[in-house]
Amino acid sequence: MVLVLCWCATVAGWCAPAPAQSTLPAATLPTTEPATTQPTTAPATTTAAGLTDDQLLSLCQKELLKQFQPDQADKYVPAHDLLESYFAATSPKDRAAIVTNLENTGLDANTLGRLVRIRRHWQDLSPGTYYINDTFGPYEVRYFLGVPKNYTRMDRSPLVIILPTADAFLTKPPPDNLGVTKIYKDWMTEELARHRDALVLMPLLNLDELYGPSRLGMNSVIQSMLHAADQANIDPTRVYLMGHSLGAHATWNIGLHYSTYFAAIAPLAGAAGEPWQRVRLMNLSNVLPVVWHDVNDQVVPFDASRSIVRVMQNMKLDVQYIETKGLGHVPPSQVLANVCESMRARTRELYPTDASIQSNRREAIFNRVDWLQIYQPLRPGPEQSLRLSHGTGPMIINQNTCSIKATRAGNKVTATTDNVELMRFYFNDHMVDFTQPIVLSINGKVRFEGFRKPNIEEMLKDQIFLGRGWRYFTAYVEVDLGGPMTTKPTTQRAK
Repeated sequence: MVLVLCWCATVAGWCAPAPAQSTLPAATLPTTEPATTQPTTAPATTTAAGLTDDQLLSLCQKELLKQFQPDQADKYVPAHDLLESYFAATSPKDRAAIVTNLENTGLDANTLGRLVRIRRHWQDLSPGTYYINDTFGPYEVRYFLGVPKNYTRMDRSPLVIILPTADAFLTKPPPDNLGVTKIYKDWMTEELARHRDALVLMPLLNLDELYGPSRLGMNSVIQSMLHAADQANIDPTRVYLMGHSLGAHATWNIGLHYSTYFAAIAPLAGAAGEPWQRVRLMNLSNVLPVVWHDVNDQVVPFDASRSIVRVMQNMKLDVQYIETKGLGHVPPSQVLANVCESMRARTRELYPTDASIQSNRREAIFNRVDWLQIYQPLRPGPEQSLRLSHGTGPMIINQNTCSIKATRAGNKVTATTDNVELMRFYFNDHMVDFTQPIVLSINGKVRFEGFRKPNIEEMLKDQIFLGRGWRYFTAYVEVDLGGPMTTKPTTQRAK
């Protein structure tokens, strides 16, 4: 198989209005899939067994903390096994039966929400680099996973996702799969030395799709990240994304479209210059961008980074900008060390009190940030088709943007919306007291006041949507600004 790369080293060229034709040069090289699906280092897993019941119970206690009840200990392990069977099931009928069995355990939805991120099949991975080639639902995932020396499946570990450039495959293409494997192994060894306490993930670069902005390209990163959580105990509060040049363009783009998952992003000598990207900047309100660019960069103009940083600063968003002089396009080791230190210092608040989203995309996954979801704009406007210079397309966007800004104080949520008709607000026991009514004030009017009862089935459906274990939400309030206001309890109070 031969992969064809349409390559552009500048910021421009990701998208253009259809039906303009690409004028970018093409390069060809052999497939980058390594010849083996076995670990690329000698160490193998130290045990083929998953967690024992005692280990699983210990992890349940760590997740539940003060909510752990010793007199309920005999329920946690069987309930978790039911959770495992829910995610393994493929038919709605089977999942509905499992939900009934979960309800019969007597454990509430919030307790199960805390336990859902644990995997019984986690292995005790030995240090080293592993190449993973697998199917994950409808997706094929191919990535390298680096395991640090201190990793244990019994503790959460940070995850650093690195998006390398294609330079190594363009300047001196490797002659075969073993050559490609060596390039990735060398990269992984370097990154594991830089992030000694973290898992490191490096997606295999698809030279047709790159890392997006096509859905297929972005999924090579996002689905690999979700799949990695099935292999190792990842801390969802410490997930980081970084890349240089081509990887920096992708870091901006993925961070803007999947903002919920990252504590910080580090785009180095790249930018997000397209209007359909910049409308999403407010989605980074709970993500820290650590940006580097050199004023003497002859490949990507430094103002590509400076301009987007200025916009974020004007929006009062948290951003760190490192600008150097005389270093050129490639960051030296000390700059990388400083960027990584700043990036890794950030911890993600899983359920922040403030959340914002702005979008002009049609896909549901791109209209969800934290506990906010936009389902329908009031006036989407005509659809616009954008041709992708790289990857499967086109991209369809709405002419008009829609947005929500919301603040939560106790059980009251105050929100302002623009061009939104139908929306949802998600909750769990970290966020509200379910024994008290929830009040939603939208654009100065109370649109909902009532109780919500945590629901196991709704929590699990949202897990399927967001990805297992990254967040859990056990109730939601749906508001239709085109419909009547609801100011009376709609369900019984939680017990």
